[in-house]
Amino acid sequence: MPDETTNPNEEMQVSAINRVEEEIPVPAPSPSPMPSQQMSMSPSAEMPMMPAAPALGYDEMQSVVEEIIDEKWKELLTSMGDITTWKVQVEDDLEAAKQEILRLQSRFDTVQAAVVGKVGEYEGSMRDLSTDMKALEQVMQKILEPLTANIKELNRIVEDLRERKK
Repeated sequence: MPDETTNPNEEMQVSAINRVEEEIPVPAPSPSPMPSQQMSMSPSAEMPMMPAAPALGYDEMQSVVEEIIDEKWKELLTSMGDITTWKVQVEDDLEAAKQEILRLQSRFDTVQAAVVGKVGEYEGSMRDLSTDMKALEQVMQKILEPLTANIKELNRIVEDLRERKK
């Protein structure tokens, strides 16, 4: 397994480069190249040698790739574990919020019913007060005329008494 401080890609590149350098035969330069030899050394002549190098390093590359995949898979599982825990906690919090909303709705309904009851009581009290005020008004109307008549008569009597004293 690769060391956590090193990047697996760097390790793979270094080993691939080292492997390629070790396995690919390098032709020795000839002392006097001829034009016909120069043409035979074209890039197309070297192509058949290339597939041999990756075939020899295939097992090592497969091993590195498997290690990288295993490491990434473990990281994914670790993060998914955290996501699962987070999901459960969020679901619990959401359920708690729903319950609190239901409790608040119940309290609101209770307060609303109490306010409606108090308004009903207030309305009843106001009707009673209005009825009492109308009754008082009628009583005052009935006694106001005799009262004013009595006051006028008392005023006349007081005036008569004042005139007699003079």
